[in-house]
Amino acid sequence: MAHHAEKLPWEALASVFELRRTNPCQHGAYNLHARIQPDSKTKLANFVQIFMQSVAEDAAQQRKQYPEKYDVPDENEVIISDEAATKIESTVWRWHPEEYWPDDDDDLNVFKQPTAVKLCPHIDESDKCGCVLPFRERKMSAFQRQQIPNDCYEFDTYNLESFRNVEVVKTLILHGEMDPILRSCAYEGSHLAKWWEHQECQCTSATLGWRRICENGIKMYMILNLLRYFPQTWNENGSPVDDYRKLKAYQQAARWCTESGYKSDIATYPHRDFLGIRKNQFRCYPRPLDVSRWKHVMEFDQFGFERYQKGLTYFDDSDYEPITKSSEKPGIKSGEESDDDSKAESSDDSSDESSGESSDDSEEEDPEEVRNRFYKLEFYPYGLMSYEDFLNFEKPMGFQPLPSDIKHVRWILCQQGLPVELSDCILEHADYTPRGRLPVPGKPLHPQCTDELGRYLEHCWQLIVRCYMLGHELREKMDIEALVREEVKDFVYELFKCECDGAYELLYGFDAEPPEDSEVES
Repeated sequence: MAHHAEKLPWEALASVFELRRTNPCQHGAYNLHARIQPDSKTKLANFVQIFMQSVAEDAAQQRKQYPEKYDVPDENEVIISDEAATKIESTVWRWHPEEYWPDDDDDLNVFKQPTAVKLCPHIDESDKCGCVLPFRERKMSAFQRQQIPNDCYEFDTYNLESFRNVEVVKTLILHGEMDPILRSCAYEGSHLAKWWEHQECQCTSATLGWRRICENGIKMYMILNLLRYFPQTWNENGSPVDDYRKLKAYQQAARWCTESGYKSDIATYPHRDFLGIRKNQFRCYPRPLDVSRWKHVMEFDQFGFERYQKGLTYFDDSDYEPITKSSEKPGIKSGEESDDDSKAESSDDSSDESSGESSDDSEEEDPEEVRNRFYKLEFYPYGLMSYEDFLNFEKPMGFQPLPSDIKHVRWILCQQGLPVELSDCILEHADYTPRGRLPVPGKPLHPQCTDELGRYLEHCWQLIVRCYMLGHELREKMDIEALVREEVKDFVYELFKCECDGAYELLYGFDAEPPEDSEVES
């Protein structure tokens, strides 16, 4: 386990909960249930207080590694060094939009194609290139871009360049390259505080900011440490078991921290890489792959189905003529964009793929399949299925090669006479890469995974500390202590909430300052 864990009163926190095979107050899920006892609030409050103190202390200690005060860099100064740029470039590649071709308004003759292997050499301010990390993104001027309020569908028009810088900032946080970020904070007009939490418009979720890095780190750090104190879920008579993976809280935390479908996925990278969960395995608008199996936790959209039968789209007025051509569906993306992305950004799950189709279009379809499209989840059935069923709930998991598989396939290619470099290119093009870093895939609490788990928990802790340190640097513009405290509080409530009397008051009302004379065994 991460060495910071020993500072925290995990045993006291665990004593607030008991393991129940079924929880009628949580839709029958297998999960931990809060013990509503006189000292439960005090234990929770004390835990949060000590957690926050530990984060603040580590952030202060880490801040001492950097200059006490920075001068405001000139806008043309390169504040991301070659060393830092090289370190983060592989991660930037994961979210880079791959703009290898100029826009319609750009001159093809002056557009610079991306370079391979080395850093972007296009140092002139007028250069436009398709490099993964353009040179201009390393300058202070990139950190001075402003966040501009926008209406619906206007985010890219006003904030795309500013948002790109925030993506670079998130990447720097993941890699612990905090110096350029702290230097940029010396600029009085820095908008990083505003980017803690942001959304494309008022209609969408606030998923664009760097808050999610902190939030995801807290969730996985806390759930994996907490489960140590419920050994019956991972050890039975000295043999490893995997019951903890069936827990509602574990499945919920794992899904939240690896969920795809938003404009920014950077905050999910450490957790996908650790757990071996690929992009798009879990979507922001979930829908079960096997609707017939899960109808008991779904509701039927009668309104949408009736409009579909009339040939109307979901938002059409009843006086409108039915739309019968799929190409006339409002809100459908161009052929250049994936069906998955179109579905994920739909404002209503119940009308997926069918909101604009007429009844004539479905004459040859199975009527049951058509009706199934109009079922939507009432709640996500965490804790009601095995971990394997959970992974395949929305999409088949598919084959996951192990590191040993990669070595074997590379050996086979080399035996055919191919050089190692070409073999690696083939593996990369085929996306034949290991899923997850665990020696025993998908089982973080397995004894063979202890070392990797410790490294992962340490990384989660460092993500929390780095976010706190950045927020403290911007303390005149944001209250990072209150924001991080709220994330810890949210973890407790969201993963263990139930309908029992007193549960809300306990799980969401425990965050008052603990009494000075209270003593909780740690």
